[in-house]
Amino acid sequence: MKNYKKNVNIVFQDPASSLNPRKTVRQILKRSLEVSKFQKESMENTIIKILQKVELGPDFADRFPHHLSGGEQQRVAIARAIILKPKFIVLDEPTSALDLSIQAQILNILLDLQEKENLTYLFITHDLDVVRYISDRIGVMYLGKLVEIGPSEEIYFTPKHPYTLGLMSSLPVTTPRDRNKKRFELSGEIDSMINPPKGCRLCRRCPFVKDRCFSKEPKMTEIANDHLVACHFANELNLKNYRR
Repeated sequence: MKNYKKNVNIVFQDPASSLNPRKTVRQILKRSLEVSKFQKESMENTIIKILQKVELGPDFADRFPHHLSGGEQQRVAIARAIILKPKFIVLDEPTSALDLSIQAQILNILLDLQEKENLTYLFITHDLDVVRYISDRIGVMYLGKLVEIGPSEEIYFTPKHPYTLGLMSSLPVTTPRDRNKKRFELSGEIDSMINPPKGCRLCRRCPFVKDRCFSKEPKMTEIANDHLVACHFANELNLKNYRR
C-alpha cells in the first residue's frame, strides 16, 4: 500500500477547492514531502524545482491559493501531484474549470511533463477535443460501463460502437467531405445508472437494436488490434456513411 500511494496521485477538477486556503504554496508542497519522510535539507530545493517544471517562479512559493488565478492554482495542484515522482496520475476534468487559452497551457504542461517524467495518465473528461489532443488510447463509457476502448485515431475516425459514433457525430464539422454526411443521433432519454436496463445499456436508445440486445449484456470483444467493443453486432453495423 505504501508503494501504491507513492506511485499513484491525482489532480482534481476544481483547484480552488483542492488546495488548502490556509496554507501557502510552499506549505502545500512541503506537506507531501513530509508525509513521505523526504530529507529536510532537500525540501526547499525540491519545491522550487517542481514549481519551475509547471512554469511558476520561486516567488509563487509564498503565495496563498486565493492569490493565484485558476490556471496558476491548477499548476500548483499538478506540482503537488508529481513532486514525489509517481508513475501514474489520475486527472479528473483538470481543465474544465479554466478558460480555453488557459486550458491549452495546462495541457501543454501535462504533455511536456509526461514525456520528461515518463508518466502515465488516466485523463477523465467530457471534452472530446481535449481527449483527442492528449490521449494515445481512449475508453468510452456509457452508464458506468466501458463500451469501447482503442487507439485515439481509430476511436475518432472509425468508431464501432453506436454510442461512440453518437459522441463523434456531435462534434462540429471541420472538413468539407463530412458536410453531406448524416449526423448520427441517439433517440430517447438516458436511463438511470441506479436501475439500468437489462442486456445492453444502450438498448432503449440504439437504432440498430435487436432482440438479443434487450436480454444479454454484450462482452468487451477485440475486433481489431488493441480495439475492443462491447456490442453484439459491432462487426455487422455499417457506420461509414455517418458524420464524425
